Amino acid sequence: MSRDEQPEHLSRRVQELQQENEALRMRTRLLSTERQRLEARMSNLAQLCTASTRLSEAVTDSELVATFGEIIKDLIGSEAFAVFELEPDASTLSWLGGMGMDSERLRRVPLGEGPLALVVQKGRSWVAEASPADDLAVSACIPLKLGTQVLGLIAIFRLLPHKPSFNAADQLLFELLETQGGMALHCARCSTVRSSLTGGG
Repeated sequence: MSRDEQPEHLSRRVQELQQENEALRMRTRLLSTERQRLEARMSNLAQLCTASTRLSEAVTDSELVATFGEIIKDLIGSEAFAVFELEPDASTLSWLGGMGMDSERLRRVPLGEGPLALVVQKGRSWVAEASPADDLAVSACIPLKLGTQVLGLIAIFRLLPHKPSFNAADQLLFELLETQGGMALHCARCSTVRSSLTGGG
């Protein structure tokens, strides 16, 4: 190789190495993104398993409400929620428990218009499009179902300051609360009936 050819050869090689280096950097970024996605997925699955276990262990109304509170505070990010049971005529919600809300004002809630009535009617979770300015406005509402039958619902009001909005992981928790929360409420009802029949309550 002549002296004139050598710089051109080196220049091409440097260019090739730069292209390989850029390709490696891009591959590293893609792998890092995929790792973060998998870690988030694993975290979501762990949260779902934890919530599912907690719900399966709740037996009484107070235990169930406490379990809902742990899930909503620790995993969803709210300290203002109410749990309601749908009365037999399906026209009114009765307070079962909650956190950060005035239980007297929410003791019995007639179903008319609005998200609570919509969730009972449709049997699907509802989320507000924007964070409500009113502390008593509902941010999200989750039906508690046994099959397709709505037994009650959870109304979430304010989110904690560090939580600006609901996300995809919250949607998974909503789905778990719909089904397993509904089953837990049904089991709590059966336990209450058995206790009253046997004179235990």
